[in-house]
Amino acid sequence: MTDVEAALANGNGGSRRAIGYVCLTHPAEDELARRSHALRACCAERGLLLTRVVHDVDPYGQDRRPSLVWALEQLADRRADALVLTRLHDLSANPLNLRPLLTWFDHEHRTLIALDPPVDTSVEGGRVVALANARLRDGGRFSVADIPELQERIAIMRESGMTLQAIADRLNAEGVPTLRGGAKWRPSSVQRATGYRRPPGRGVKLSN
Repeated sequence: MTDVEAALANGNGGSRRAIGYVCLTHPAEDELARRSHALRACCAERGLLLTRVVHDVDPYGQDRRPSLVWALEQLADRRADALVLTRLHDLSANPLNLRPLLTWFDHEHRTLIALDPPVDTSVEGGRVVALANARLRDGGRFSVADIPELQERIAIMRESGMTLQAIADRLNAEGVPTLRGGAKWRPSSVQRATGYRRPPGRGVKLSN
């Protein structure tokens, strides 16, 4: 019995439909099986109906991924609602190509879920986490200027009355990487992200 047939038999025909996608650097049945199992577990945990797992083999990182193109077409035609990956990197070998892809997922009918790093564009801040991680994978640090979505989100939270500590706690809880690769966001790093620069001299304290 397939995943689809099992879900229908259990009365889950109304579940959101997901396609699992895996990109391998070389043909490896054991790795494909392991990652497919992780995708099935993820979908089961989230109540998603996994209709199919497809994969590509791209040993040279040339982004020749016909199965991914097919999966994206299914989402575009609303034959599926979510694309589930074990690695965000499976979307593209080039981090610079991730931004337009992630922007495409900023739509109420399309969801991207990745296990590594943890990303879910259906929840608040999910796409921001993906963009920030994509920037880090490009080989360096990022700033809020690189991720306008993050800059806008921090500004909105600040304008709503949230303290710097509360914003830091929210970003840490969502797994958003820090600007300088630190362990976690702090009130001072949030304030720097808003454009504040501490003037020279001593005795100047950051506000809360």
